[in-house]
Amino acid sequence: MLHIKNLGIYYGGFSAAVSDVEFGPGIHVMLGENGSGKSSVLTGITGYNMPVITERELEYNGVPLDRTADYISYLPQQNVPFQITVEDFIQMTASIRLPKKDVNCTLKEFGLEQFRNTSADNLSGGEFKRALCAQLHLEDKPVMMFDEIEQGLDINYQHLVMNWLKQLSSEKVIIMAMHDLNLALSYADTVTCMKKGTLTEVKVPVREVNEKMLAETFSREMKIIHHDGKVIALS
Repeated sequence: MLHIKNLGIYYGGFSAAVSDVEFGPGIHVMLGENGSGKSSVLTGITGYNMPVITERELEYNGVPLDRTADYISYLPQQNVPFQITVEDFIQMTASIRLPKKDVNCTLKEFGLEQFRNTSADNLSGGEFKRALCAQLHLEDKPVMMFDEIEQGLDINYQHLVMNWLKQLSSEKVIIMAMHDLNLALSYADTVTCMKKGTLTEVKVPVREVNEKMLAETFSREMKIIHHDGKVIALS
């Protein structure tokens, strides 16, 4: 259980705040317009951008967290590839030396077998995104956070990655900021909405997401359809 007791962020006249929110195992999606503060909150949780953090108090399973690197994997929007083979890249942040079979299985799972000896900086954007996901898979930390994980992935790999996370979500806390609304609603357990730095809806079960909630979040009329067990949003 990740408990955000207090988190405050301020920069360039923009402020965001989160207070007393707990995330347990499951996929928790954050929705909001561009500039609503989703990325700022994710970065604030990690603690990496200290100059803009005004307050930060976190707990994991009741234990105060200062250094989050041992507990949280984070995939931001922008990542820079460099000259290292894909095989080495996906295991470079693992905390232990990994058996060869685990590395091979992970390459296969993310469709990267043919790129094993390819330099990471020669991958396409979608291929590199999958390599980043494979890297986080091998890190095997209890909390995983993603900022626009769907960016750069074609529809098949979007679902491959989301199915991977769904399988992990029974045991791991997964927090995601997403722009693809219907992809989010297809896989989320809960939805949290953000507007101008404020959480306006917190951990709403996906089946309870409604038109008013989405309309207020995105400042446009929205329609919800329930079909074949899925929640579909139309704008």
